[in-house]
Amino acid sequence: MTFMAECFWPGVTAQKVADAGDRLRDASRTLAPGEGFARYLGSILVPSDEIALCLFEAASIGVAAEVNRRAGTPSERLLEIVRLDALLPVGHDLSTPSSKELR
Repeated sequence: MTFMAECFWPGVTAQKVADAGDRLRDASRTLAPGEGFARYLGSILVPSDEIALCLFEAASIGVAAEVNRRAGTPSERLLEIVRLDALLPVGHDLSTPSSKELR
């Protein structure tokens, strides 16, 4: 499943988001085998609104919340999301590459 941490972050900069991304990546690696999995996918910065959106794949929203907590990101809420990437058809399973993607 894919999740997004929505961070209302006064004074946010690209460097602060990059540093948070490093912490999120590191925090996802600290999960014990029985805790589930999580992977940091990247972030979107909206500087004019002082918002950062941090994206994760995780076993559950609880696992994503734990990674976010360990990383210390200033998130207001955590949401399950559906990514609709521009080059993939609606309904495509993002975890399984299509034959076109393998070429």
